[in-house]
Amino acid sequence: MLEICMWNPGPDGVIHRSDRIPDTIVGLCRFQQVILRQGRVERFFLDNIKKYSDDAIKVERCMLPESISIEEAAVDDGDAYPVTVTLRKLSDEEATPEQQVSASKVPDGLYRSNLMESDDLDDVLKKVRERGGETEVVHAKYVIGCDGARSWTRHQLGLELEGDATDFIWGVMDIIPITDFPDIRMRCAIHSAENGSLMVIPRENKMVRLYIQLKEVTPDASGRADKSKITPEVIFSAAQKIMSPYRIDYEYCDWWTAYQ
Repeated sequence: MLEICMWNPGPDGVIHRSDRIPDTIVGLCRFQQVILRQGRVERFFLDNIKKYSDDAIKVERCMLPESISIEEAAVDDGDAYPVTVTLRKLSDEEATPEQQVSASKVPDGLYRSNLMESDDLDDVLKKVRERGGETEVVHAKYVIGCDGARSWTRHQLGLELEGDATDFIWGVMDIIPITDFPDIRMRCAIHSAENGSLMVIPRENKMVRLYIQLKEVTPDASGRADKSKITPEVIFSAAQKIMSPYRIDYEYCDWWTAYQ
């Protein structure tokens, strides 16, 4: 990607291209920003982990953490393994939760997003325990929790989230667009007057990824969003409103999700 196009409402409230700027700061790096799907990035990591560890380090899937504890007296001992984590092995079926029911029948990633609440995780663990699934205890020097804004790791350690929290729900769709929007194959930030914002990221195989603000889907008093109300149809309807008066439609959607 070489440029980013900024679309904003004019005095009449209609969106127009207000800027076209370099995608990155000129001269900042000799490398140009590109789009590469997550599976390819993960494959680079997996192949190099295997290569440089002589196949001694393996990435395990289908595992859920049950508990974590820290031996405080040993945290400064460089030879100690003060962190203990209990992991629960999931079956392939348990590791692939039911997809959201929608008319499109398109695979979704909601169960991997931060809209999956702790209650959902507790429900999965309860069913696995009833089945008598296999557990594993790991003693570690460090545990890295890369589990997002609703972090299980942070919750287990009793840590508070610091920083700004927003109640915006965003939908994501990978589609082959049918549109008269002129910059659909450019990276775009679109801000409408009343209907929210949208990001366009060009992808492979004629697809684009749309990040769409869902103004009509709001969290309840507890801060939770009703996942059953989030469908590809709801997400795409929001995109059409944001991009109006330009038209956009699709016949093929590869994947979708939502997050908060």
